[in-house]
Amino acid sequence: MVLGLDRDSSTWLCVYFPVSWLTQFGHGLVTTVVGPTQPYLAQNTGVDIATINLVWTFGFFGYMVGSLATSFVFKEHIKSEKAKLTFLATTICITGIIMIFLPFTSSFALLVIARLVQIMALGAFCTADASLIVYLLGPEKSRPFTMAFHALIGAGFLAATFLVRPFLPESGDQDIDEICGRSNITDVQEDVKIESSVADDVLIPTIAWPIIISGAWCVVFSVGFLILARLPYKMPRYYDNDDSAKGKDLPDKDIKYWKLFLAVVFFYYFISCGIERIYQPMAFTFGICGPLALAPRDAVVIDSCYNGGFMCGRLVSALIAAFVAPRNMILMSLATCIGAAIFLCFQGGSSAISLYVGTAVLGFFISWQFGSCFSWVAKKKNITGRLSSIFFIGCGFGSLVTPPLSGFFFTSIGPMSIIYLTLGFCILQTFLFLTLWSLARIPADKTSYNLEQIH
Repeated sequence: MVLGLDRDSSTWLCVYFPVSWLTQFGHGLVTTVVGPTQPYLAQNTGVDIATINLVWTFGFFGYMVGSLATSFVFKEHIKSEKAKLTFLATTICITGIIMIFLPFTSSFALLVIARLVQIMALGAFCTADASLIVYLLGPEKSRPFTMAFHALIGAGFLAATFLVRPFLPESGDQDIDEICGRSNITDVQEDVKIESSVADDVLIPTIAWPIIISGAWCVVFSVGFLILARLPYKMPRYYDNDDSAKGKDLPDKDIKYWKLFLAVVFFYYFISCGIERIYQPMAFTFGICGPLALAPRDAVVIDSCYNGGFMCGRLVSALIAAFVAPRNMILMSLATCIGAAIFLCFQGGSSAISLYVGTAVLGFFISWQFGSCFSWVAKKKNITGRLSSIFFIGCGFGSLVTPPLSGFFFTSIGPMSIIYLTLGFCILQTFLFLTLWSLARIPADKTSYNLEQIH
């Protein structure tokens, strides 16, 4: 038996977690594969580097909408086991289907609209799946599984960089000049369209394959949820239908300024995911267009270092979450991220090795923050209902704002500006968590809290 549950519930979890992890791996693929391919998508749709970053902005606006809508319906209106699993299967399948068709458009407007709908479905899926883990196991037992959930997303991030690499050119000064805006992309647009499979330059048809494979992965493994829905096993439930916990993982004190606390949680996730989206979309572009002027296959190593560090950090965090308090994990992460960002400010523009190392360290420790803070807040309040969206909306809002911001800084101030922006965000994030920590230590009025306990 698993986690002290009965045989039926244990068997259900033994099927559910592999399916969830495989689809979250696909989540990592479809999110990241756009990063190293976006300069070529920009060529195909006839836009520049700053404009193509709007793909992330539209996508994560959809992510916020999907997450918010899911927080209102998934627990309160989708109550049966089969309905919950069907919802998960449908949303991740839609994500994959749209992904498959993304590289086959030369219209930028159609590209961003498709990405908006796709990431809306992904936001709904991610919010539902993350809150379901806590709903199944409670805030304490779910901690390593929450970290594993995010570790598989990180693994997808890393796998996407290796998936793309064989399809990138080894060199090509002309291509780099076009990508970095050093020549007029409209002069060569006809040569790089996806439909021109017989043209001399077949880069775009080749670069479409990792995008197609990522989408197909999500479609194939979405079927696992439907299979589980038909198996004769019982889904475990830590929380009753009236939201009362059956275990002993309730907080021993309430928080006086709870609404302010939630507002700071929102901004914490805004900054945390903002750091990810400053770096993730622009890492490859920084490599080829930045001060080091790396060849494409060397530049994609930056993505591999970031996403490899991210994946390893998530895997390590899943192991140590069982015996290290979430608060301590967050504090270690924040301190190291500031150190890594400072190192990159001084060395990232002059040494490729330093850029790779600093990027890997940043990715490793930034990966701890989402799951650790999720588990930390879960100890303060039941987050399986409407509160489940606050993490993902904050993350989505940060992911919406920072890509065009980093693209603007990159093109108007210079490539190194995105490194400086990362450092500024790391410092601000530390301030936000210290504010959260302080608010959590202020207990609510004793009388009102006792009345709440009685109710």
